Amino acid sequence: MKRKNWAECGLRWVLVLSAVWLLLFFLDQNKKLGNLGQYSEETEVFRQMELSEALLERLNELSEETGYSMGEEIAVFLPTFRFQMEDHEKEMTQESLEKWDLFYTEKKSQSFARLKESCRAIWDDLECFPVENGEKKMVFEDSWMFARTYGGERGHEGTDLIPPKNFRDYYQIVSMTDGIVEKIGWLEKGGWRIGIRSEHGGYFYYAHLSSYAKEFQIGEKVEAGDLLGYMGDTGYGVEENTSGKFDVHLHLGIYIKTERMEEMSVNPYWVLRFLQLKVRENS
Repeated sequence: MKRKNWAECGLRWVLVLSAVWLLLFFLDQNKKLGNLGQYSEETEVFRQMELSEALLERLNELSEETGYSMGEEIAVFLPTFRFQMEDHEKEMTQESLEKWDLFYTEKKSQSFARLKESCRAIWDDLECFPVENGEKKMVFEDSWMFARTYGGERGHEGTDLIPPKNFRDYYQIVSMTDGIVEKIGWLEKGGWRIGIRSEHGGYFYYAHLSSYAKEFQIGEKVEAGDLLGYMGDTGYGVEENTSGKFDVHLHLGIYIKTERMEEMSVNPYWVLRFLQLKVRENS
């Protein structure tokens, strides 16, 4: 009789533990689904995209192991880790990548497709650091949405790359991607600028140039690494060739189109850190 009671008790515990495990499993899945909103790619936390160097290294390794692109990986792991991926690199495995990719594709196909498209527009065409002769010496910080006052109070929609010497018309600005020249010429805030639309839809904006490498035409094709022009200090003036209002630097902006926004800026800081990582690996 005692032996039977022990067996029944053990069976009950197995059933209870199994039920608890299933409950936790479904709660975790529901939580992951909740992290992926209808327009997650338009949120501030997406635009800020907090990453880390260790995370970029892991994503790069995983891309080589699996064949997934950086953009595809980031699209999977952003909702998986509530859009705060830093410190989760050890949990990023091929198994988890494939598992959650399939999960979001099956459960929230439209929202996931939009998020993936946005991530690929930012990450999947990157080839070159934007400064050819000085990529190891450029100073830049995560100045996303820092206050700017020219033309009214606004947030800084980009990253400024500061050279070691305040020399205009010296540092070479190259295209980070293959793409098409979409905009070129003078802007009051950006000075002499050029905008390249890459294959996956990202718009890469290079501002404050001192001069162009040649007379570019809208619609002209460029390749990653092509010389676009030279770093300068133009801008902050209605009149063309206004310069000297600030030190020489490159303002880099990255913009994407979303379901509801024609032009949405995203933080270029970790993109630049990733490209520096690629430069180190290739040197």
